Amino acid sequence: MKKLFAILLCAVIAFSFAACGAKSNDAAPNESGMAMSQDSGFQNVANEKVELYSYTAGGSGAVTDSSSAKNTQNEKIIKTVELSVETKEYEAYLKSLAASVNAAGGYIETSTTDLGSSAYSNRYATYTVRIPSANLDAFINAANEKGTIVSKTENQQNVTLEYVDLESRIEAYKTEKATLTGLLEKAASLENVLAIQERLSEVNYQIETYTSQLKVLENRVSYSTVTMRINEVERVTEAKPTVWTRIKNRFLNNLDILADGFIDLVVTVVGGLPVIIPLGIAIFLVIIIIKKIIRKRRGY
Repeated sequence: MKKLFAILLCAVIAFSFAACGAKSNDAAPNESGMAMSQDSGFQNVANEKVELYSYTAGGSGAVTDSSSAKNTQNEKIIKTVELSVETKEYEAYLKSLAASVNAAGGYIETSTTDLGSSAYSNRYATYTVRIPSANLDAFINAANEKGTIVSKTENQQNVTLEYVDLESRIEAYKTEKATLTGLLEKAASLENVLAIQERLSEVNYQIETYTSQLKVLENRVSYSTVTMRINEVERVTEAKPTVWTRIKNRFLNNLDILADGFIDLVVTVVGGLPVIIPLGIAIFLVIIIIKKIIRKRRGY
């Protein structure tokens, strides 16, 4: 009898422990799930605040989204080219250059042209032109038709990250502007209205500033800058002259120098005749007078 009672008591105790364990297992998932949902909800709110006001504190981080990720696939390259051109037909080349710029859809930004005021040197010109990046190669080929490109320097600057960063900053400030506009409509006190309007002014200023920077960057990417130094020459420089060509060019250059010197001498003499003739006559008369005076003193 005592053995039977002991067996029943052990069974009741084991059943009680099993029931308590089952209840604790059922309760655990609910509590953990509630905790997880609360944490995730708080984290989402925190992330939204950080994402919304990531630039209000002057931070350098950028808010990224799907559109920014797509923009990174299209690289933004700024191209600058420097050309040195020699031509025998100076005026004709300048006319063809203007036509080539128009045909490429570009424009002349600055130009400096020698009009031939000096007779002792060949003419030259410096042009800075902006050409659509898609037509850059075609324009360079056209620039080599009536002249010869003797040197070319090309630089490329990748500004993709800067471009995406500016876009992200603008989007972040626009989001903040929308939020502030909504708060302004609901603001009850004058103090809150003034505070929100002050922040709105700062946000609008930042949007205008970054939008202006983005437009400048877009222009530099869309239009390549080409700086050209155009020199008028008697003979175009060859890419790889041979020894015989170098001797011939040196001989011809010396002949040119000799001819220029003779021409300068003739120009100086002929041009100075209005002064040389009266001066010569005056000197001749002075000599005659001096001779007469000397003869008189000597008694001739």
